[in-house]
Amino acid sequence: DRMHLLISAPVSSIVEFCMNLLLPLMPGRLAHKFSFYNLDHVQQKLHHLLWHGTDDIPTFFGGTNTDHDKYFPDVNECPNRGTGMLKFDWYGMIERLQEQKRLFEEQRKEQQQQEQQNGQKPRKNQRKQNREPQQNGVELVLKTAE
Repeated sequence: DRMHLLISAPVSSIVEFCMNLLLPLMPGRLAHKFSFYNLDHVQQKLHHLLWHGTDDIPTFFGGTNTDHDKYFPDVNECPNRGTGMLKFDWYGMIERLQEQKRLFEEQRKEQQQQEQQNGQKPRKNQRKQNREPQQNGVELVLKTAE
C-alpha cells in the first residue's frame, strides 16, 4: 500500500503481453499500480506526476535535467557504502546484521553469567523428552519438568 505507482518504460511487446496476462490475476489494489509505457507516453505521464514537471523526469526516461546516477550511484562507486542510500543497501544490511548478532551474543553471555551466579545450570534444552516405543503407529511423548 506504500507504493503509489510503478512505471516501466520502454516495454517490449513480450513483457507487455505477459503482464496483460498476469495483471487480472493480481489483487485489485495491486494491479492498478503497474503501468507500462513507451518513452513518449512515460514523459507525458511523469510531466503530470512530478513536482517540477518535465524538469524532474530522469535521464533513463528521456529527461534532460535529472541524472539518476548522480544522486543514486552504483553501489561499487558510492562513497558512503552502507549508509544513506535509497536503493537496496547490501553493505548496510550486512553491517546491521553483524550488529544484531553482536548484541544477541552479548545478551546471551550476560544471561549465562547470571545463571551461573545464581547457581543454576546453563540452559541448553528447556525440556527433556522421554520417548516410549510406538504403539499402534502413534508415538507417545512424555514431557517432564526439570
